[in-house]
Amino acid sequence: MSLKTLFKEVMDNYIKARTSQPFKGNRIGDILRKEIPQEIQKFDFIGDEYFIKGSNGQGNWAEIPWVAIMDKNITQTTMEGVYIVYLFSFDMKRLYLTLNQGYTKLKDKYGKLVAIKKMLSLALKIRSKMEAKGWNTDNNLSIGNEFYEKGTIFYKKYENDDLPDDETLKNDLHDLINIYKNVSVLSGEDKEQIYENEEDYIPDNDTSYNVKDELEYIKSYIKNHGFSYNDKLIENFYLSLKSKPFLILAGISGTGKSKLARLFAEAIGCNTKNGRFMLVPVRPDWSDSTELLGYKDMHNKFHPGVLTNFIKRAINDINRPYFFVLDEMNLARVEYYFSDILSIIESRKKDGDRIVTDPLLNKELLDEDSFHEYGNLYIPENLYFIGTVNMDETTFPFSKKVLDRANVIEFSDVNLDYFVGDIEEITEKVLNNSFLKSEFLTLNDCLDYREIIDDVILVLKKINDVLREGNLHFGYRVRDEISFYMIYNELNGLMDFDEAMDLEILQKILPRIHGSSISIKKILVELFKICSGNYEAKYEYEDMDVSDKMLKDMDNCVYPRSAEKIIYMVRRYEEDGFTSYWL
Repeated sequence: MSLKTLFKEVMDNYIKARTSQPFKGNRIGDILRKEIPQEIQKFDFIGDEYFIKGSNGQGNWAEIPWVAIMDKNITQTTMEGVYIVYLFSFDMKRLYLTLNQGYTKLKDKYGKLVAIKKMLSLALKIRSKMEAKGWNTDNNLSIGNEFYEKGTIFYKKYENDDLPDDETLKNDLHDLINIYKNVSVLSGEDKEQIYENEEDYIPDNDTSYNVKDELEYIKSYIKNHGFSYNDKLIENFYLSLKSKPFLILAGISGTGKSKLARLFAEAIGCNTKNGRFMLVPVRPDWSDSTELLGYKDMHNKFHPGVLTNFIKRAINDINRPYFFVLDEMNLARVEYYFSDILSIIESRKKDGDRIVTDPLLNKELLDEDSFHEYGNLYIPENLYFIGTVNMDETTFPFSKKVLDRANVIEFSDVNLDYFVGDIEEITEKVLNNSFLKSEFLTLNDCLDYREIIDDVILVLKKINDVLREGNLHFGYRVRDEISFYMIYNELNGLMDFDEAMDLEILQKILPRIHGSSISIKKILVELFKICSGNYEAKYEYEDMDVSDKMLKDMDNCVYPRSAEKIIYMVRRYEEDGFTSYWL
């Protein structure tokens, strides 16, 4: 099929498809992603050095569809570098053939205004060094996307009602390919502006993000890598880290706990290559914090641990997030090797716009030389701890000290489906630390959201009254961190109140409950009444089939996830005479 015919079909039908037709399997999407690139690839001047890609969106319809031709030596993604791209205007009245620039990574690094300034500057430099007869050199395009318009270096415009024939389209593209070849041998100064060294630049930490959009991008990134997690897991993951920079991922082996931590970090620009992601396997012989923080040898010389050096890097790069993952953290007793760090996390306080803690290392641990290098270290605001744990009989249980200081996200359901087909290649973004940084450290920091706090406390008081009978009630820390979670959820519109509260009951309160006394069963049954919303239900604690009766009352539960977990815990008590949150 001719290129003109394909372009025309897109321009005549895209708006209808975008506004009223399903995204997956749509004919218009196939034209953009497959048929137009295939036609372009047939041209004799398109060699193997070019990567051709079309897009109508990533899971949802894009406002501006495009087809890009990229020199692999310059870029293989439209997020950065210089490339040729056909851009369809928002109203589908115009098609532009442009030599353009990737803006996404510039915008993420520098913000909108600086990104535009850099693109305009590079466009002027390229235009001044290259002759491009017959090509427009202004930025007066009408596409409907400011970054595409400002990033354009050269362009030609085709009207929908006057598209040129195939020969003209081919000749124009051939001409622009010749221009593009000259761009690939840019001077060193210009090329540096396209390929900047990320480590040489300090990002602006005041960038505000649309959290919903960023989380959808993260979900797409994770799905693109072959992993599918339950609905709202990514929102839960985000809110948990935002509320407290310590998160536990629990479940049976092989459910993707470590992979989730890695992929979430990678999606926002943190990986092992740039040193902003570190996974450390916990060994069963860890009996203190030596491996993490360091030790002083018999010659009085200090040897830093892996966490100490990682923290040093994070402090020197304070505007970007860093992830430290303890894999299978309960292979050793967490209280032995991690309690010092947990205590330091609890010392978080505000110092102007920054969040700081007490010093990381005791002076007695450091020699004179190392004191100058490590003496001022603290746990910075851009460091996030994630622990993965396997829930089986080979591992150690957690103390309340640990559980009170973390959200515990349990992995029990596994989706073994592997999705292929319409998933596009998705590269990581570069988000700064404002995306995850805690805004609240005490309830006094969030008094503007008193109505949400009051609603949270109303639920927590009912729960605590039940827990108090078994001396399992919680204190201010749990109250505050659940309140923070709920406020962040409300501010970003991620879940309704009951759904978010359900998750917090499940991962902040239920993990603390375990034992073999009848009072434990009574507590669980009373908690089920709260979670089901049926306070009048009559259950005999001594009966050995209470869990079956509770299961029949699962309809219309206020907090269904927590109610289901409670039923599991009661059933385990009935079968074994002992119960626990953990499998």
